[in-house]
Amino acid sequence: MRRIVKGLVAGVIGASAVLGVSACDSLPDIDVSRLPDISLPARPSETAEPQPTETVTEAPVSQPTETVTEAPAPSEAASASPSASPAPGDDVDEGSLPWWLWLLAGAAALVLVIVVWRVVAARRSWDRQLERARAEVSWFEDSLVPQVLAKPTAAEAAQTWQAARPRVLDADRQLHGLIETAPTDDRRGTAERGLAVVGELSQALDAEAATRPGDDAETLRSRRAAVDAARAHARAWAGSRRT
Repeated sequence: MRRIVKGLVAGVIGASAVLGVSACDSLPDIDVSRLPDISLPARPSETAEPQPTETVTEAPVSQPTETVTEAPAPSEAASASPSASPAPGDDVDEGSLPWWLWLLAGAAALVLVIVVWRVVAARRSWDRQLERARAEVSWFEDSLVPQVLAKPTAAEAAQTWQAARPRVLDADRQLHGLIETAPTDDRRGTAERGLAVVGELSQALDAEAATRPGDDAETLRSRRAAVDAARAHARAWAGSRRT
């Protein structure tokens, strides 16, 4: 089969060649002198740049691949977060307090010292006034009462008592003031007991100074017993001191 095809092709080629030659022999002769002059333009020295050819590249079809992602292992130590840089103009050193906090702390300490000093000073002033009241009560019990009782007559006893009463009243007013200004409940209680002692002794001495010649012995004994009890209470209070 291949031989037959080759033979046919060779025959066709040969026939074509024969026909071409015979055609060339039948053409008329050409007079060269009659041909027009044809001058070719000068070719540029530079060769023309080849036009870029567009190459179409088919993108390879990617086959889907299965990707296995392994979980990252936990690190032994967590990375430390970056420390914030101080803002420009900030005069606070690391590990130290700002100056205005020191100023506030100093002012608070000064106020605390002043308050404590005033409290302590007020208590000391109150204690000094209480000691003066104790001294007055001690004088009342230890000096004035014996003078009144030593008078031979009731009139003389009453006169001595009335002469010294203003001083006793001053002690009474002083104790009232101590009660109102007491810095603590304990001190207030001490002043209240002193005021009660002064009142008890004053009443007992008033009764003693009011004795009349006609009073019976029982009345005289009860009045003297009241004076003695009041003196004992006053002595105990005046002799007591704060520990």
